[in-house]
Amino acid sequence: MIATFYLVIRRSFFALLVYSLISMWASHVYSAESALTIESDYSSYNLNSYVGYYLDSTGGESIESIKTDASWIKNTDGDVLNFGFTNSPVWVHFPLTLSADQKSRWYLVIPYPLLQNAEIYIVSNDKQRLLWYSDLNSARDDAASLQSHNINFALPQDVSGSVNIYIKVWSSTSLQIPLEIWSQSYLIQRQTIEILFWGVYFGVIAALMIYNCFLFLSMRDLAYCFYVMALGSILVIMLAISGLGEQYLWRDPEYTRYVLPVSASLTGLWLLAFSIFFLHKSNIKPMIYNAMLVQAGLSLLVAFYVLFAPNTGALLASIISFSGIIIILVAGVSALMAGVPIARYFVLATTVFGIGAVLYVVNVFGFLPPSRITNHAVQVGSMLEALLLSFALAHRIKEERKHKLIAMEKMELAQNAMVQVQDHALQQALHDPTTKMPNDSMLSNRINQLIDHHSDCDSFALLVLYFPQLKEISSSMGRRLAEGLFGEIVTKLNEELSNDIQSISIEESSGSHLAVMEFGSLMLLSKTGKEFRSINDFAERILQINESLLGVGGISLRLKAYCGIALYPKHGDRADLLIQHACAARDYGLRAYEYLSIYSSEVDTFGRRRLALVGALAQAIKNRELEIHIQPQFECVTGALCGAEVLARWNSETFGVVAPDEFIEVAEEAGLMAELTKFIVEEAFSLLRRLHEKGVMISLSINLSVQNLMDPRIVSFVVTCAEAQLISLNDVIFEVTETSMSDDMEAVISNLNQLASTGCRVALDDYGTGYSSLAYLSRMPIQELKIDRSFIGQMQRNTSDYRIVENTVKLARALQIQTVAEGVENENTLGTVTRLGCDRVQGYYLAKPMSLTLFDDWLMKRAG
Repeated sequence: MIATFYLVIRRSFFALLVYSLISMWASHVYSAESALTIESDYSSYNLNSYVGYYLDSTGGESIESIKTDASWIKNTDGDVLNFGFTNSPVWVHFPLTLSADQKSRWYLVIPYPLLQNAEIYIVSNDKQRLLWYSDLNSARDDAASLQSHNINFALPQDVSGSVNIYIKVWSSTSLQIPLEIWSQSYLIQRQTIEILFWGVYFGVIAALMIYNCFLFLSMRDLAYCFYVMALGSILVIMLAISGLGEQYLWRDPEYTRYVLPVSASLTGLWLLAFSIFFLHKSNIKPMIYNAMLVQAGLSLLVAFYVLFAPNTGALLASIISFSGIIIILVAGVSALMAGVPIARYFVLATTVFGIGAVLYVVNVFGFLPPSRITNHAVQVGSMLEALLLSFALAHRIKEERKHKLIAMEKMELAQNAMVQVQDHALQQALHDPTTKMPNDSMLSNRINQLIDHHSDCDSFALLVLYFPQLKEISSSMGRRLAEGLFGEIVTKLNEELSNDIQSISIEESSGSHLAVMEFGSLMLLSKTGKEFRSINDFAERILQINESLLGVGGISLRLKAYCGIALYPKHGDRADLLIQHACAARDYGLRAYEYLSIYSSEVDTFGRRRLALVGALAQAIKNRELEIHIQPQFECVTGALCGAEVLARWNSETFGVVAPDEFIEVAEEAGLMAELTKFIVEEAFSLLRRLHEKGVMISLSINLSVQNLMDPRIVSFVVTCAEAQLISLNDVIFEVTETSMSDDMEAVISNLNQLASTGCRVALDDYGTGYSSLAYLSRMPIQELKIDRSFIGQMQRNTSDYRIVENTVKLARALQIQTVAEGVENENTLGTVTRLGCDRVQGYYLAKPMSLTLFDDWLMKRAG
């Protein structure tokens, strides 16, 4: 398309050059004080230097009156007469000598097609006789006149000698009167060259219109639509200016009065609309944008106004078109300064068109004399503008394509990034974040694959391993250390399973035979059948692998695992059902202290009982069906009653006597610990008030779980309850276990410090059964250590347990902490702990846990 544009431009400029050279060679400006004599040696004569003119301001002059009028003005400078916009007719006079021997016909030519009408009078030399008359309508009907876009009158061949020629012209548009006499051959030659020039011009404009019309239809961009309409309006203007429209399209010159100003107004309107869409509204300053909208509205109003008042409308159309070009140019410069690349083409095109329009307008208004430059400035400017804007649109397409490619590349990168994110998210969704092993979701997919392909594996087992000690290690020694230990277990166990043909891989690509259900819980799959070991032997082998001695934080220990097993298809034909039953078997074994449990009806019954206990316990707490029992504590040296531990008991109407370990575990799992603890604290504080009122001045010890220690409301509740019962918190001891330490030790320590600040004491229960860190022990407000019954009961027979108790007492003394020995079952044990320096004791040898009624009786018997 660009090559076509270049060819059209070259041909148009070549035609214009040929036209100018021929005109310079063929024309002859003959200026003399005497009358112009037409000779056959010349082909054209310029009459502008010979004429005089008279402005008929009233419009009432006739040929008879004008012949005798002495107010003629001589056109001394020889320029084309240019009167601008005037409603008054103008008379022109010049003497002429016609040869009697004319070899060719001569034509009086007015190469300005916008004249509304012209009347020509040939008068004898003595100005007495009218020899010949004609006007535009007669000339068009005269067979001797040539059909041309220029106004021409065929001079009569029967008139010769010296004559006077008078011409009356008027126009509703600009009034210019270029007068020339051409021979017939020269008129045809000029007509041919100008038709060629105009043909090239209209061809270029039409080609650009068709090209951009196709662009609009394919891209649906309104910029191309408005550009096509602007080109169409410019084309109509040029048809009117050139006279070709009147010659070939509309025969009535009256139509030109309407066509020219309307098309000029619409050109401004379409160019304004094109500019807005081409430059984009976002790149145009609001003030300029508003000015463009106002200008577009005015252009539309003027176009309608012309239909009713064409004479004044033509002047308004010229003014409004000129001002529109200025606003468009300002918008282009503003966009260029804002960094819009295509604005440079736009500014250049608008500037070229603006220069051509300015030259034409100032010529029309009479500020510049007519010349080939001013006469053709708007044609050249509009064609250059059309070409430059087409280049701009082509560049715009290139830029938009470039931006689209960049956008597509970015979109592709974004899609690739999204795929990577999705892959990463999928990996995270299917893998444990700590060990990077498959999780239960991938395990479920793998189980479904095995179930769907019966030929590969007709039966298999799902094993769930749980390491309860890892939670204790995490709370006492830190999560990071526990996770590192868990990772070592997973790596070691996966290596062993990779070499076992009975193990089923969960993720073949990574060689993973284990899935991480949660921290401390693993799942694996095993083939079953006659050709393999029994599932019990396989599971026991797995448990033995994990029983090797491990070093953790300077402590050597063996990790015990609980294993729950579910068989396919015996225990379920779906992945979720198999996982549910394997976990149920694991939980059953954990509570029954059985390290290996296979799902059975007994396990199922246990699970249903647990679910029923949840609902029953919540109702029992609400109805205050639970009771508190008391186990007294004594001073070792004096044997005096000094305190008691508060214990919860539940005798359910449905389930009978429920073990404390069972219903407390249910409460923790069901989130009922807050309600249970609230009940126990209220009952204990009420008991403490009654005991003090009876003169029994002892302290009460109350157990708190990890959920209580994480609850920020526990402190305010304790204080409020103590105030309600009018007791001192100095007589209250809250017991916390090593195994109840949370991952969030900071929150636990903060709550313990707040409890201690109220006056109550804090005791560390079951000391020695966990993995207490001395760093935590030093940070917590511990005033009492309760040595676990497992050490106290075995210390008479086991030297290690004896040493543990002995060193614990020494540590407590060093830290200025009291010690309490739990589980004293005989006199020898009582004597030993007293000798080691324990401060207080409790156990069945001294007093068993008892109900409040029995405790009152026990107190009365002891007092008696």
